[in-house]
Amino acid sequence: MCTRNALAKTKEEFSARDPLQMAELSGAQYSPDRFSLAYCGLPVTVAYPGGAAELDGAHPPLSYDEKVLLLQYLSSACGLPPRGQWLSFLDLRGGPLHWLPFQREALNPLARHYHDRLDHFLAVGLEHGGEKVEMGDAAVVVPVLPRLSLAFILWQGDTEFPPRGMILFDSVAEAYLSTAALYVLAIQAMVRIWFPGDTRFEGNNNSTVKE
Repeated sequence: MCTRNALAKTKEEFSARDPLQMAELSGAQYSPDRFSLAYCGLPVTVAYPGGAAELDGAHPPLSYDEKVLLLQYLSSACGLPPRGQWLSFLDLRGGPLHWLPFQREALNPLARHYHDRLDHFLAVGLEHGGEKVEMGDAAVVVPVLPRLSLAFILWQGDTEFPPRGMILFDSVAEAYLSTAALYVLAIQAMVRIWFPGDTRFEGNNNSTVKE
């Protein structure tokens, strides 16, 4: 996932940015010394200029990768609103090169664990600020970050076709984060929402996508 020096590097870039401009472009709220924003429907604060990120409330703490992603989002946000037009990971720049690991680490676990629990899948997504949409057999669009939504979709499968999962990116996504960061964001959001407390990806620096 994110390389070991990613957090230090991202904190340095974050601290050099103007906080008021970052707030305006990212959709976060800024008060002296800190940003407030929703991540997967949960309240997060990010200290400025230090970059320490904390999840408020009784939730599993932010992973290393999540901290990096939050700082990258704030630092690189462009201010464009979501477009409601969807791209698969294959449609992103460089996405085809990393499609197989994306399936293995994101799509397959989602399908395997929730294809026969569609109502629960939807209920959990709604608890995290999502909105039910008509795609696949069950789908929810979650505002993972204030101006960056992802669509999570399941097909239940039958005797002819196996269960299948899909994660789609709003077409504005590449204006906010790199394909590598979107790869990590999709996995971390999936874990945060549907596999809370799962640490299987923490410290995994063997992914084909870095930073």
